[in-house]
Amino acid sequence: MERLTEKEIKNIIDELKKNGRYEEYHEMINDDFENHHIVYKLDADEMIALAYKNKTIPFKMQEYYDWHEINLLVEEDLD
Repeated sequence: MERLTEKEIKNIIDELKKNGRYEEYHEMINDDFENHHIVYKLDADEMIALAYKNKTIPFKMQEYYDWHEINLLVEEDLD
């Protein structure tokens, strides 16, 4: 999956806010972090726009996980 331009991100986010799906995707990202320790390399809006454009959910987009940060969070939990 390729990165989006700022204009593409803005257009997709605006569309999601109009149709009420933005909050749904934003909650998914928060849930991924809180319950699964998933940290993404991209900011939330870009992650949401990419997932929506590719007809998937952020949790399934493992190529955008920040594995180093995830490992640090997991290690903190084990202590």
